[in-house]
Amino acid sequence: MNLAETQGAKSREAALFFRAWLRAPLRIAALLPSSATTGRVMAGLVPPDDGGGAAVLELGAGTGAIGQGLLASGVAASRLIMVEREPALVDHLRARFPGVRVLCADAAALAGHDLPPLAAVVSTLPIVWFSPAGQEAVVGASFARLGPGAPFLQLTNQPASPLPAARLGLRAERAAMVWRNLPPSFIWRYWTD
Repeated sequence: MNLAETQGAKSREAALFFRAWLRAPLRIAALLPSSATTGRVMAGLVPPDDGGGAAVLELGAGTGAIGQGLLASGVAASRLIMVEREPALVDHLRARFPGVRVLCADAAALAGHDLPPLAAVVSTLPIVWFSPAGQEAVVGASFARLGPGAPFLQLTNQPASPLPAARLGLRAERAAMVWRNLPPSFIWRYWTD
């Protein structure tokens, strides 16, 4: 793909994302998709495959910037599972990433899906705005499939933890800051011992 085609594809993705935001601003929570830089930084925080083939779960996959970063970092398409609840974005993801399992689902209802053991969860959900029950549903379903020490990575635009880690029984640290995102973002890492 040449530069003009790449820029055209990015513009179409931004327009698709913005239309989804217009339909549901509190569910989407961002005007623009995450940057490619954010995708690379997030992917760099995912542990390498230990040969066990555990999957990587992406919550709030949007137009695929984080997923593209994960694939570029070496996560096999067969190990990546993307979750997105906006049907137009799901259709876009399925067309963009053949070979990746894309679920049209609400991340707070993951307990009802047949998911394999997970090496990591990466999330761009506006989880800080979720009800306590919604946060518990997302975190509980994720950690039921994550092994000890495996990370739940959460993107946020605030420096404070978007999840009440102590109340959820999690350890937490701010793992990265991404200046080349609009707005600049923080990535929080959560895990259990």
